[in-house]
Amino acid sequence: MSGYTNDFALVAEGVTDHAVLKTVLLGFFKGQLREPKFSMSQPDRDATTENEWQRFGNWENVFRYLREGHHRYALQFNQYLVVQVDTDCSERPGFDVPRHVAGERLDVPILVERVVERIRKEIGEDDCRMYGERLLFAVCVDSLECWLLPLWADQEIHQVRTTGCLEALNRELARQDQERVSPSTKQVPVYENAARGYRKRKELLEAGRKNPSLGIFLDTLESRSITLAVDD
Repeated sequence: MSGYTNDFALVAEGVTDHAVLKTVLLGFFKGQLREPKFSMSQPDRDATTENEWQRFGNWENVFRYLREGHHRYALQFNQYLVVQVDTDCSERPGFDVPRHVAGERLDVPILVERVVERIRKEIGEDDCRMYGERLLFAVCVDSLECWLLPLWADQEIHQVRTTGCLEALNRELARQDQERVSPSTKQVPVYENAARGYRKRKELLEAGRKNPSLGIFLDTLESRSITLAVDD
């Protein structure tokens, strides 16, 4: 890891997003000389009292984390920083990324690109230039639950969904006698179970690519040609 403590610092909207993102990365790097190592930088369960906000997850705290420069500290000890946000709130004040133009919903690649540009604005032009390809962006259109649907839905119309994914996913989970997920209760083991298929690299690359925004994230990982070196 060239002197870094971990491979990936994960900056996510919540602990369940962190769990799924970690599962995706474990599956992607399956077959390398070792498993990737992670730190959960946001939300931060070890946050001090004066930084109590860091214990909680939402897009606003992700942006605040970046705006206040906490990513610089994370990148001292982690080779890569992965920033995850959902787009379901992208039109809210402070996020300011429209999902529709002239009444038409933006295509997923365009929406992802605009959200990445918004995230990079919080990081700052100088830091984006300095850290370059050490920055990775996991944009979930419209929500992380959409990333999980290809693992459970049989019909392509549901596998590629980008709206109404929570309800669709829970219907599929219930149909297969699996516990339903809930963003409000934030039960990490339930999300880990729903994402478990992605621990297999083949299933991740085949099923995961059926979801448009997960496919974009997988393409980004492939383009970086990241190799996990054996620890010294």
